[in-house]
Amino acid sequence: MRRAAGSVVVVLLAAACTAPQAPRTVPSASPSPSASPSPSVTPSVPATPAPAVFDGARALRTVQALATGVGPRDAASAAYRRAADLVERSFTAHGYSVRRQTVGVPAGRSGERDVPAGETVNVIATPPGYEPARPHLLVGAHLDTVPVSPGANDNASGIGVMLELARLARLAPTRMPVVWVAFGGEERRVPGDAGALFGSRAYLDSMPRAQHAALKGVIVMDVVGRGTHVQIASDGKTAPPVIDALEATAMRLGIASRVRVLTGLFSDHRPFERAGFPVAWLYTGEFDELHTRRDVAAIVDADALRRTGVVAWETLRTLSL
Repeated sequence: MRRAAGSVVVVLLAAACTAPQAPRTVPSASPSPSASPSPSVTPSVPATPAPAVFDGARALRTVQALATGVGPRDAASAAYRRAADLVERSFTAHGYSVRRQTVGVPAGRSGERDVPAGETVNVIATPPGYEPARPHLLVGAHLDTVPVSPGANDNASGIGVMLELARLARLAPTRMPVVWVAFGGEERRVPGDAGALFGSRAYLDSMPRAQHAALKGVIVMDVVGRGTHVQIASDGKTAPPVIDALEATAMRLGIASRVRVLTGLFSDHRPFERAGFPVAWLYTGEFDELHTRRDVAAIVDADALRRTGVVAWETLRTLSL
C-alpha cells in the first residue's frame, strides 16, 4: 500500500504504499533457528475433512514466515523470489494450478532507497476446472516490500489472509470460482501514476478479451494486521456490488466495519477499479511502522487477520455476480 503524491483524502472503499490433490506436506512456516532461507507455509492435511473455518493463527504463521523468515522483499530481489517460492508451495499443496507472470520493474527509489531495474513475478493460482472465459472473481494481495522493511503488516498480512482463504476454498468451494494472485511490484519506484502497481497493471493488461469480460469482481487485501475495524475501501469510482456484499457480511456477523473512499492511498485494486471492475480493498488502517524496520511480525494481531478473513470468506462463500 502506498501514499500517492499529495495529501490523503478520506471520503468513503498497501499504503504509499490471491477437493485437494493427493495430500503432500511442506515444511512449517513458523521460523526456527534451523529454518532454511526459504521457509514454507504448512497446510495441514487431516485424514478427515476439516471444517472451513478461518484460522487467524495460521494466517499469522504466514506473516512470520515472510517477515521474519524472508525479511525485506524488494520486487526485483532474490528475497522476493524466495517469498514467491513460499507462496507457490502453499497454493500447490492445496491443489491449485500455479503459474508465474514475469513483470519488468524500473530502477528508482522505494522507501527512500535506490532500487535497481529488474524483474518481479505475479504468482497466480487457479482452482481445478477453472475456465478463464466463465464468470469468476479475483482475490489478490501484494507480496513485495520497500527495501528496508520486513513488511509484516504491509503486506505479509494480506498474503497470510489470502492463503488462508485459498485453503478454505478447497475445503468448501466458493459460489464463484476465484483466481488468487500474489502481486509483485506494488510499491512505488518512480513518481506518477505509472511508478507503482506494476504487477496488477501487468495482470490486467495481459487478460484476453473473454477473460476480461468474465472477471466480475476484485477483492484486494493490503495492510490487514492491525486495528479494530475491517475497512472496505476504494477510490470512490467502483460499482457497489462487492463493497455492499462485504459490508452486509460484516454487519450480519457483528464485525465492526466501515466503508471508505481513500484517494490519497493506493493498492492493487486501483488498476481494476479504473478499468471499470467492481472492487474492494480490505484494509485495517494507517500505522506508524509503515515502510520502516519496525514493521515486524510482533506488531501483527491474529484477531485482526481473523476479522478480515472471516468477512472475506463469508462473502466469497455466497457472492454471485
